[in-house]
This record gives sequence, C-alpha cells and structure tokens, in this order.
Amino acid sequence: MRIDRNTTHTTMAPSAAPEVDLNNDNKSQDEKRKISSEDSGSTMEGQTTSKAADAALQFVHEQAIEIDEETDKRIRRKIDWHILPWMCTLYLLQYMDKVTLSYAAVMGIKEDTHLTASQYSWTGSIFYLGYLAFEYPHNRLMQRFPVGKYVAANVIVWGAMLAATAGTTSFAGIMVVRFFLGAFEGAVTAGFVLMTSQWYRANEQTFRTAIWFSFNGWASIVGGALAYGIARGFRENTSITFEAWKALFIIFGLTTSLFGVGMFFFLADSPITAKWLSDEERRLAVERLRGNQQGLGSRVFKWYQVKETFTDIRTYLIFLFMVSLDIPNGGITVFFTQLIQGYGFTSEETLLISMPGGIVQLASNVGIPYMAYRLNQRYLSGCFGILCGIFGIALMAGLAMDDPLNKRIGQLVGYYMIIGNSATGLIIILGTISTNTAGYTKKTTVNAIALIGYCVGFLIGPQSFRDGPYYANAKYVMIGMWTVALMLMLALWFINKQENKRRDLQAAAEGLPPQPAGQEFLDLTDKENKYFRYAL
Repeated sequence: MRIDRNTTHTTMAPSAAPEVDLNNDNKSQDEKRKISSEDSGSTMEGQTTSKAADAALQFVHEQAIEIDEETDKRIRRKIDWHILPWMCTLYLLQYMDKVTLSYAAVMGIKEDTHLTASQYSWTGSIFYLGYLAFEYPHNRLMQRFPVGKYVAANVIVWGAMLAATAGTTSFAGIMVVRFFLGAFEGAVTAGFVLMTSQWYRANEQTFRTAIWFSFNGWASIVGGALAYGIARGFRENTSITFEAWKALFIIFGLTTSLFGVGMFFFLADSPITAKWLSDEERRLAVERLRGNQQGLGSRVFKWYQVKETFTDIRTYLIFLFMVSLDIPNGGITVFFTQLIQGYGFTSEETLLISMPGGIVQLASNVGIPYMAYRLNQRYLSGCFGILCGIFGIALMAGLAMDDPLNKRIGQLVGYYMIIGNSATGLIIILGTISTNTAGYTKKTTVNAIALIGYCVGFLIGPQSFRDGPYYANAKYVMIGMWTVALMLMLALWFINKQENKRRDLQAAAEGLPPQPAGQEFLDLTDKENKYFRYAL
C-alpha cells in the first residue's frame, strides 16, 4: 500500500476503524478507549484520545471528506493572504535587526564603543549564545501556549532590546544587549516552522517556508537602502550631533516592537481559531491537513516521543547539517560589509554594493524551493543550491589567490552567489522538519535541536573571520563546511528513500488495511505510524 501525501483530494474508503469517543473526559481512566498497535499501527498503548490526540481530531469528522480542487485552492489562497504577510514581514524585520550590527560596523559603532577586531567578532557570536540558551525553552513553551501569541510577545521584547543597543557605550553593554536580543529572537524561526505545519499540506510546506524565508533577501535590499540613507543624511546634515548608527538601531527596534503588538492582536493561532474563516472553512482548513498525518499539534508533552527523537539518526544528521551549513553563514552575516569594504570601497558605497545580494537571495530562496515543489525532490534541489554557494566562494578564493584585489567585479559576483545560496539548504531542511517529523512533542524537540545546531554554527562562524580585511582562510573554511553540509543532505535523502521503500514492501507483504478513520490526528510519530511516508 503506497501512501500519497501530496494529493489534492482528501478521500478515504470507510474501514473497520475503532470508535473514538470525543466526549469521554468524565469517564474513568480504565474506560477510555486505548489505541493499540493492533488496530492503529502505533505503540501508543495507555494514552487516551482526548488528552494524547491532536486538537484537530475533535474538530473534524472521523471519516475523511472530499475537498474538490477549486475549494482547496480557495481555502489555501485565503490562508496565504491572512498568514503569509505576517510571516514575511516579520522575517524581513528579524533579518534587518540581525544585520544592523554589520551596517553599524561601517557607520562608526566600533570606533564609538572602542571595539577591537576580536571583540567585534564576539558581539556577533554572543547573539547566538542567547539564541542557544533559550531555544529549547521556546519550543517547549510553544507547545504549551498558542504559537502566534508567544512569537508576538517575543517580537515586542526583542524590538526593545534592539533599540536599547543605541544606548550602549562599551563592549560589555553591547554584549549584554546582544545576548538578550538573540534569546528573544530565537522564537521566530522555531515558531514559523510549527505554524507552517499547522496551516499547510505537506507538499505546500517547503515552498511556503521559502516564501517567508526569502524575505531575508528583501531585508538586504531594504536594510541596505535605509542604512545608506541614514548614513548619508547624517553626514550631510552637520547640525545633527546624534550618531547615525544609534538612529539605525532605534528606528529598526521600535518598528519591530510596534509590528509585534499588531501581530499579537491580529494573527490567528490556528485554523480552528481563525476569525476570518467561516465555520465550514475552518473544518475544511483542518481537513486539508489530514494527509500530513500530523494535525495541528497536541499540548500534551510525551516523553516517549523525546526518547524516539534521540534514537532517530535523522536528528543527528539534521543537527550536524545545521552546524556545518551555518558556520559560513554566521561569519558572512557579521562580516559581509567589512568583506566588501576590504576591496577599497567607502562606507556608503559598501552599503549600496551589498544590496544586489538581496536580489540574488530572493531569486534563489524562492526559485530553488519552487523547483523542489515542481520536481518533488526537496533534498536534491537543496543540494543544487549548496553547490551554487560552493562555486561562489571558490570563485572568490580562486580570483584572490595571487592578489586579494584582483578582478574585484568577479569576486563580487562570487559574493552575490554566496549570499544568494547561503540559505537554500536551510530552507529545505526547515521545510522537511515540518513535513517529515510527526508527533508534536517530537517535532518541537527536533525543531529545537535543529535550531541549536543553527546557533552553534552561527556562534562559531564569526570566530573564523579573523584574517581581515580579505579573509582568505575564512573562505577555505566556508568551502569545507558547505561540502560537509552537502554530504549530510544527501545522506538524509538516501535514508528517507530507503525507509519509504522498506515500508512499501512491508505493507504489501503484510496486506496493510486502509488507514483507520481519524488516526491521522492521533499525534503519532513518523516511526509509529505505518501509513507515514517521508517526503523526498
């Protein structure tokens, strides 16, 4: 029996499924219906459907209903218009906030706060120490509280932290603010992975992840333009005694906090609570998720799913992938303006020259995941993006081998390829965590581990950029790390392909019956659920 997780229609033949009593909270524990491996293909003995199951189970019919293609598109468009603008705008703001330090580096912050080269590297790394320290608590709390509200509350506080950077006068002050900035910003990507899985079908998730993540590219364009305008405006207006870099932090920080307030009050937490959907549309929006074999998420924390997370080889491959991919990204994020300025450009020219990288980033971050969506080959498309990034850094290193200033235009082309493809592999992996990790406790745990790996990479990355202004050694580190990331992504593709093949053969040999009604929403893990197949 082959399970197609990419179908538009949500249909299922009636089967002799066990009855699920949704009104059994007042019964004794012994009377509650238990789901056993015999009738559901799971090992969830002793867990009740009312507490252990997904919230969606109590909202939809046990038997699947058919959604015609036109209705499916209408519901998806409505979700897109009400959810993606919030996610895209916030991702733009968070990336602008993240690279504000890099803009400030060519606007005078290092001189005004008396930072040495080593201290500046640590102001980049400390952000990810805060991110790392709070990543698992964020994921645990997002299982306990509504994801949208939790993310919005963190956005408000991190905006205030960013604005507070304008008041720092020393290395110690910047380190404190940057630590808490990372701590609160760490909720965003983790929250967005969970939100994407709560609103979209499995085959829609990677491309939707690419859409909101691609606003990093818009942030490079908008952030570079704003930083240039502020820097030039302050330079030409000699009556202004306030430092330009301080204005940059205040403007970006307050904008972020105000956006967080709007997000808190107007972003829907799930299809069940969306006021802009009618009752029928809410049920259809949840029904669309049946094929994901995941639902909306259970708020019950399950230790057996944590244990399964740490016995699954995919967890370790994902963690190592995130570390190896993001060591280069961590360095580039903090040092990209100084890398460009090292070619002999002025501060204002550097800000302008950084902007085309955002255009390339937009094209790659949307184009490669769209290719993955059309070809139904997520991992291999991600490998292509990583190869493009390796080519870009190899081009920079090769042209600069004899003279660091040799063929500056060619080196800038290589730089744009690096910036454009630095996140494509990350987008694919975040999308597959959303799609390929079932069981809400397991999903939040894998999500946290992946983003801890992301933090470790970004924490190490700035420390590899110590041979300025040309950073030759850092370029070789980037080539090595991205090659490792490429191998790890290929390993994930191979393991999931072989596991799908094994499950198909086993299902055919054992004569696996049609899936019991409602089992999709029982919060089973991808290993428990015999009907689950991994997206490739």
